[in-house]
Amino acid sequence: MKKKDLKDIFMAGVDRVLGYNAVNDYLNKNPIPGDLNLISIGKAGSSMAKAALENKNIHISSGIIITKIDHLDQEIKNYKNIQCFESDHPSPSQKSIDCGNELIKYIEKKDNNAEFLFLLSGGGSSLVENLVDNFSIIELIELTSALLSRGYNINDINSVRKYFSKIKGGKLANYINGRKTTVLTISDVPYDDPKVIASGPLSYDDSKINYDKYEKDIIEKLNKVKPIQCPDKDNFLNIQTNIIAKLDDAKLACKSYGEKLGYRAFLNEKFIEGDVKKLANYFSEYLKDCPAGLHIWGGESSVQLPKSPGRGGRNQQLALFMAEKINNQNNIMFLSAGTDGTDGPTNDAGGIVDGKTVGVGKKSNLESRDFLNNADAGNYLEKTDSLLTTGPTGTNVMDIILALKS
Repeated sequence: MKKKDLKDIFMAGVDRVLGYNAVNDYLNKNPIPGDLNLISIGKAGSSMAKAALENKNIHISSGIIITKIDHLDQEIKNYKNIQCFESDHPSPSQKSIDCGNELIKYIEKKDNNAEFLFLLSGGGSSLVENLVDNFSIIELIELTSALLSRGYNINDINSVRKYFSKIKGGKLANYINGRKTTVLTISDVPYDDPKVIASGPLSYDDSKINYDKYEKDIIEKLNKVKPIQCPDKDNFLNIQTNIIAKLDDAKLACKSYGEKLGYRAFLNEKFIEGDVKKLANYFSEYLKDCPAGLHIWGGESSVQLPKSPGRGGRNQQLALFMAEKINNQNNIMFLSAGTDGTDGPTNDAGGIVDGKTVGVGKKSNLESRDFLNNADAGNYLEKTDSLLTTGPTGTNVMDIILALKS
């Protein structure tokens, strides 16, 4: 039972849902004739676009790619007629507004017979924006920070994002204006709902925001503006949406690879969500009585942040909570990591801990609880050689949680 095994199992799951592979697989089975105008948005935007540009079954005549800073494959810049932009995530910035303007400009320049190939992955909600009147980017940044720090889930966060946007919640269809569009999507949301992925720019959405879910200061901001409604269903008749990679695919690949390494593997159907501290209680109780082997979960947790958080993200925080729970238990290892390779506002994917992690920290006078209270799990994990760093992976299907028990 080795930490390397857990990392390799995790990476097998990531490899299964890589943006490049998922787009290639789809286009090889479903060629699209004619000249296509490429739009690729999200943290996997670069790898998905590269697959489309290299695939022999389609012809891309022009394109626009919008991805996270440091996620762009530089080779793509060599293609003619392909515009490349890098923007901010997880919180939006003026770059998001600029990219939204460039996206609309690109779409509106195309003639009425133009056909689009739209590649969409998680992160698009922050990377691209076009705001309703009377709401500024500064207000959006403050609002996003509040939503992220208070532990709201992705559905509730994206509902607010749609409210203040001219392009989210199906409203980008106003600009597509009935032109034929094939959407290939990598899902990073619970239950793979296209309306939620990147806030569903091309998915019909007539849902209303539920004010009861939000605190007073957020409701005050909602009341400040008049939202734009999603266009009628007729506007979506020529838009075909296909989910080409999802969390379940990655979990199955983890199971398969774990079995190849000789572990008895257990696939847990429970979707992991909620506060990381409560989840650590769940996992520690589960691991007390479960059989030996590899145990696999997926989902997306949340974390309550202090005013001045340190280094880390939800996966690093969960891993460190678990390090405390399994302290001195030499038969358990635990991994929690984001499939995109970036956990929160960091360049690390997550953490891998075992029964020795807390003890290693104590030898260096590190108190795990102090780091947890400061949301600084990343620094603790780095100092105890427990940090998982992969770099940008080229995909995003939420988080994978693995436990090995002997």
